[in-house]
Amino acid sequence: MTKKLSVSVLVPTFKRASLLSYALAALEKQTYKDFDVVVILKPSGDKTEEIVEEFKKSLKMKVIVQEKGYVIDAINLGLENVSGDITVFLDDDAIPFPDWIQNIVETYGLPNVGGVAGSVIPAFLKERNVELINGEVSGIISDRKPFLDTIWRKIWGCPIKGLEGYFVYISKAGLVDYKLSIKDLANQRTAKSLLGMGANMSVLTESIKGFRFPNSWILGWGFEQFLAWHVWKKGYSLFYNPKARVHHLVHGQTLSRNIVDFRKQLLREAEVQLLFYRLYGLEKDFSIMHRISWLIFQTLFLLKNAKSLSEASVLVKGLLIGNIMGCKLLVSNKFGLRYDLLLELESYA
Repeated sequence: MTKKLSVSVLVPTFKRASLLSYALAALEKQTYKDFDVVVILKPSGDKTEEIVEEFKKSLKMKVIVQEKGYVIDAINLGLENVSGDITVFLDDDAIPFPDWIQNIVETYGLPNVGGVAGSVIPAFLKERNVELINGEVSGIISDRKPFLDTIWRKIWGCPIKGLEGYFVYISKAGLVDYKLSIKDLANQRTAKSLLGMGANMSVLTESIKGFRFPNSWILGWGFEQFLAWHVWKKGYSLFYNPKARVHHLVHGQTLSRNIVDFRKQLLREAEVQLLFYRLYGLEKDFSIMHRISWLIFQTLFLLKNAKSLSEASVLVKGLLIGNIMGCKLLVSNKFGLRYDLLLELESYA
C-alpha cells in the first residue's frame, strides 16, 4: 500500500441499547486507530442515545438519526455519510476482536481488492462475558457434506461465470452458496469470496461511489451479495479473511429486526428469493432452467425437513410468494408498469 487507508465503520442500530455498548467498547480497543464510526440510530426509547453520547467521548463518531424506514434505509443513510477509504459494516450486536480493522485493512494490500469479509463467530453473553457456541468456527463456514458439493454444482449450484473460484458465490439459479472444496482453505487463510454476512464485511468506498440500495427490503436478506455483485462487476476482486473476526451475539433477535414468529419467517423466505429477480437482466449468466429445477427441489426439501406441518406451510408459502413477487418485478420492469415491491413486502411484515 502506498498510503495508510482510513476507515469508516457503519453501525445501524435499533432497539439494541443493551448490546450496542459491547460493540462500541470493542471499537475503543482496536489496534488500528485511523477510523471513525458512523452510527445510524433509529429512535426506540430504549436509551440508545445516552449510550452513543457516552462513547462519543472516546470514539470519533458521527450520529445520523433515522426517522423512518428499515435496515436498508439505514445503510443508505450511512453510505451518504462515510468518509473513509474503506467502508466497514458492523452489526450492533457484534463484538469485533481488537485486530479486526487491522486485518481488514491489510487485506486491501492485495491487488485490486474491492471488498473484504471476515469471520462471524456465534456466541452469547453470560454474566457479561462472551461464551462461544461452537468454538471459533465462523457461521459463514457451511456444514454441508462435501459430496453434496458436486451434485449441487452440477444441477443448480453452478457459479455464474467468473465466480468459479470464489468461496461464497452466486449461482446461475440466483442462489448464494459456498464452494465446499475450499472451505478448509478459507477457514485458514485469505480466499476469494463474495461478501458473506453483514455483521462483518467491508468495501472499498471508491468501488461503491454513487451506489445506493433500492428501498425494497424490510429484513435485508441478500443485501450483502447484492452489494458484492455490483462491486465485482466493476472489475474488483473480493476476499474472505478468517482473521478479521467478530463475535455475533445470539439473543433471539437479529439485525433483520426480530425474527421470532412464522410471519417473519415467511417474510424472510420471500426476501431470500428476490436476489435472483433483483439482478436478473443485469447478470447475463442467470438461468431460468437452473432456477426452476432448484425451486422444485427446494419445495420438496422444505416439505420433507420442516419440523412441523405449520412450519412447512410457512416456508413453502414464503418460497412461492417471493418468486411471485419477483416475477411481478420482472414484468413491471420490462413493460414500465408500476409495482411497489416494498408495499407488498410490508403486507407480510
